[in-house]
Amino acid sequence: MKKLAILIAFFVSTNAISEELSPLSIFGGQATDEIAGSANFIDDAQIKKSGYTDIERLLNEVPGVHSQTEDGLGLRTNIGMRGVSALRTTKVNITEDGILQGPAVYSNPSMYFFPDTGRAEGIEVLKGAAAIGTGPRTTAGAINIISRSIPTESEGYYGFTMGDNNYHRNHTYYGDVMGNLSYVFEIQNTATDGYKEVEGASGNDTNAGFRKQSDLFKLRYTMPSSYIEFSSQNTTETSHESYIGLTKADFAANPYKRYGASSQDKMDNDYHRYILTYNMDLSPATNFVGKVYKSKYSRNWKKVGNIVVDADGTAGGSLESSFELNNVDWDGNCNSGTAKYDRACNIITNGTAMVTGEYLKRSMGHRDYAMYGYDMKLNHVMGNHDMTFGYRHHHDYRNRQDNGDSQKWVLGSNNTMVLDTNTVGTEGIQQERKSAWADSISFQDRITHGNFVTTLGVRYEDVEYDKIAATSGTLTKFENSETMLAASTAYSMGEGKTAFIGYSQGYNPTGPSSVEPEESDNYEIGYRSRNAAGFMEVVAFYVDYDQLNETCSIASGCGDASQDQKNAGEAHSSGVEFTMKVNNLFPSTQMKGAGDTSGVRYPFVFSATIQEAERDVTTDTESGADNIIDGNQLTYSPEESFYLSIGAETNDWDIKFAAKYTDEYFTNDANTLKTEDAWIVDFQGGIKLDKLGMQGARAFVNVDNLLDKTYMASAHEYGVRPNKPQSFMAGVTFDF
Repeated sequence: MKKLAILIAFFVSTNAISEELSPLSIFGGQATDEIAGSANFIDDAQIKKSGYTDIERLLNEVPGVHSQTEDGLGLRTNIGMRGVSALRTTKVNITEDGILQGPAVYSNPSMYFFPDTGRAEGIEVLKGAAAIGTGPRTTAGAINIISRSIPTESEGYYGFTMGDNNYHRNHTYYGDVMGNLSYVFEIQNTATDGYKEVEGASGNDTNAGFRKQSDLFKLRYTMPSSYIEFSSQNTTETSHESYIGLTKADFAANPYKRYGASSQDKMDNDYHRYILTYNMDLSPATNFVGKVYKSKYSRNWKKVGNIVVDADGTAGGSLESSFELNNVDWDGNCNSGTAKYDRACNIITNGTAMVTGEYLKRSMGHRDYAMYGYDMKLNHVMGNHDMTFGYRHHHDYRNRQDNGDSQKWVLGSNNTMVLDTNTVGTEGIQQERKSAWADSISFQDRITHGNFVTTLGVRYEDVEYDKIAATSGTLTKFENSETMLAASTAYSMGEGKTAFIGYSQGYNPTGPSSVEPEESDNYEIGYRSRNAAGFMEVVAFYVDYDQLNETCSIASGCGDASQDQKNAGEAHSSGVEFTMKVNNLFPSTQMKGAGDTSGVRYPFVFSATIQEAERDVTTDTESGADNIIDGNQLTYSPEESFYLSIGAETNDWDIKFAAKYTDEYFTNDANTLKTEDAWIVDFQGGIKLDKLGMQGARAFVNVDNLLDKTYMASAHEYGVRPNKPQSFMAGVTFDF
């Protein structure tokens, strides 16, 4: 099936992103003020000063972006934009250095791995029409993580942080130039024991945290009008995370408790990414950038998800068939009215002990993923036309590798997990495999005419899918294609003021499925103003889904690990995004009631999103999911979110208080499960140590959740979960 979509874009001239970062950027050589649509950039200094390694926290001030906290540590990201579901970040285009991050974007969209943002040099966020050039997901927007760039002269950095719950982080990089050769290497190690309290006696694993190691290496050879660069990035991670949350009753008693039944749950991740880049100026008006890339990712999430019980709790009685834990009455207090489900609930919540024959099944969720391909862009300036041609050939796959491996665990009366049986699956048995081959062609023409800058574009996606069924090895093929035209315009009103309007049609890959690709019409109109005192922007958007596709998975409460896409019918989202930044809230040399404050600046930031995201039809979904009701809210989409920060700074020291409000939102289609709303306040403070003879050094202290606010941040089918509690961290950094 083919479809046309239209996009229009307008820009106003300001300083563009640095030339060194341009090949890594998705901004197309433009600064945020030049882009017709909502665009945000978080720079290296801001990332370092925040101390955050959690992408969800780093994006707090960006309007129109919402996230659903799952572990409070930023390990399993759930990011949405403009009303699209945040679950597993399946609807937002994620790239690193302009290259797709998946781990398998087309064949398996769930983001079980996210680029290590703690070592990022910059983060770009595009929403709406401006994001069509990245692809393939063009409905909501795009996030690009810019990795450490090779410096133009000797440059180094080291940072060490310690904090609550045995938190520690080491981060260092160094780069230099040696004639035509230049390089940079970077290493980051982060670890914590976590903030949750695992129940149980000796024998249970009480670690609720993670260990993560990441490294980056880049080597460049520069020639008179070109360069070739090799990039390698590797990450390993072990996290003690579980799908099992708490019943609401237990959450009210102790939100940071973790059941002993989840004590053995653990996820191992191994990720490798390689990029070879060739950048050449063919003429003063023409530039070519070609990239060959490959990434491999393997994860093994060993977790409890099924249980076998004797409904009447009598040893030697009749055992029920194994069933999934989404049947448990997590919303209430083990009072579903079904004997076997209530017994399972009482066992897990330690209300009763197991009897002979009962057990918890711990599955070995081993999956291998890979992506590789090549990406080429040719930019040519001719008169008032700035044209970019793009082509990408991409292949990705997901392979299940568990072979039926599993374990039977018994939860004893003392709440300790004891291994009963270790079942080894049949070697050589056919495992499910999903694959995709995609060809993407794009063209954008940025036309400057008078006070207008208009961008016309076209994007074409042609995808072929394979799905090999487990055991039988049956091969099923699918294919679909989409053509998207685009246009937007921006009008420079002078004195830093710009108005813009845009229209685009959204697209989202289907995965190996017979369902048609997701389709939407996207509109936005906005105004921005920048001057020496600060910045203001307001954007109104409307997304009209002709067909909204949703991924059915265990994480979504669907009770289905197939990750298949399903047609959820028509829907819409609309809203307003607002940003105001003031460089110095009190610019005078004196504040009322205070002494001389000369040299002290008081930066202020306020951003807000008010949106509505609802279904427009009533349909019956396939088995395992809820009925879709016209007027129900789309899941994981808060109606309101606000960010407010105020600080004080000089050239030697700085402090900042930042508050983020997230509204409650529903987590299931029936709109019966929802989170709570809350304001979370963070504190950051630092001081340079130059006057103590430590040139380039800075000491800092950060407090996440300063007021120690606790709320229900997540409400999946496996129970509810809290946000991260008050957490202290302090450290020192050195620039050299």
